[in-house]
Amino acid sequence: MNKKNIATAHAAVKPRDGGNAVKRPNRTWKPYPCLLTRREIQTIVAAQLG
Repeated sequence: MNKKNIATAHAAVKPRDGGNAVKRPNRTWKPYPCLLTRREIQTIVAAQLG
C-alpha cells in the first residue's frame, strides 16, 4: 500500500512562511566558555535531574 499520511502530504505542498533561508553557523564557530569546571557542571545537572 502506497498511501501517504494526509497531514504530511498537505504540509509538503504548503510553501514555507517568509521564504527566508536558515542561517547556519560557520563550521569554525565555537561557543563561548562558561568558565565552570566539569565537576561544577555535573553538580548543576545532577541537582536539576533530581
